[in-house]
Amino acid sequence: MMHLSYDQQITLIKRLLAAVNVPEEDARSLAAVVTHSDFTGTYSHGLSRLCIYLRQYMAGALVARPDFRCVKDADASLVYDCGGGSGIVAVNKVYDAVLERARKFGVAAGVARNSANIGCGGYYGHRMADDNVIGIVVSNTYPCQAPFGGADRLIGTNPIILGCPTTNPNRPIVIDVSTSGVAIGKVQAYRRENKEMPPDWANDYDGNPTTDPHKAYCVRPMGGHKGYGLAVFVDMFGGVLSDALTSPEIPFVEDMRPEETGFAVILLDIAHFINVERFKEHASLYASMLKNSRTATGVKEIFMPGEIEARLIEERKVTGNDYSDALEAELTDLARKIGAIGADGTLAELYA
Repeated sequence: MMHLSYDQQITLIKRLLAAVNVPEEDARSLAAVVTHSDFTGTYSHGLSRLCIYLRQYMAGALVARPDFRCVKDADASLVYDCGGGSGIVAVNKVYDAVLERARKFGVAAGVARNSANIGCGGYYGHRMADDNVIGIVVSNTYPCQAPFGGADRLIGTNPIILGCPTTNPNRPIVIDVSTSGVAIGKVQAYRRENKEMPPDWANDYDGNPTTDPHKAYCVRPMGGHKGYGLAVFVDMFGGVLSDALTSPEIPFVEDMRPEETGFAVILLDIAHFINVERFKEHASLYASMLKNSRTATGVKEIFMPGEIEARLIEERKVTGNDYSDALEAELTDLARKIGAIGADGTLAELYA
């Protein structure tokens, strides 16, 4: 079993990405988001997902040095073409630009096309809290869930991310949810480990529930028709508004073709609406009211959105994180293929 500290994982990722020609600044963005994912317990978008990114770079499905550019600038609204590069890198760049405009106008939005998987959404929620804004990020993805009542894969997991600050910088209010009941990356992780899935995660080809990750044809919408409706509007914001592909058109990751997804970043600068400290105090008071309310029978504690993940990253930054032998073997094989493996044939030299 591989054990990594936070800094070791950052180092490992940057060295692997350098081997596929990703610029240092972009590699830093990728490493930060991927590591945040693992250290908050969102394993579907951590090193497990990095394996897919590396394969995409090797196949040309991700462009290591894309022509990222603004194609429309209308004051508080921005449109970008990501050039087929990393969605993680693109979201951070669009976020930076939208933040600058939100500081000026109070509210700003940016949409982008020709993008790819945006990684762990919770990271962007933490960015919002750190920057004293309240906002939302959405992105469409390749089709892996069916319309409510359907059997065909036509809609992505289409995540929605929101964040805002409180008086405790280590406890922002953050939500990062896929509009499906579970992220497809979790199904892929269970497939890698040959583990049985919970019965409410996925359906087989005929629309029947299955616990076998190898038979999983599509994941199920979160909350039935409600998650289905939200997923449709993520495609409206992230895909149609940005002139990107919508979920039915996006190729599967296994096809190793450019994803051409779209996303949207909308930020409100709190200072334009209310004193920032007043906002934080009120938000914290609200959170305290919920946390300290009566618990249901058998429940020990009520958690705010994002609190469990915030606790995990605090703890794991001290203790480090463990990774399975299967994941270590997959990363080692990829490192060998891209010419980044250490002289001893292991990953150890890459994070030393």
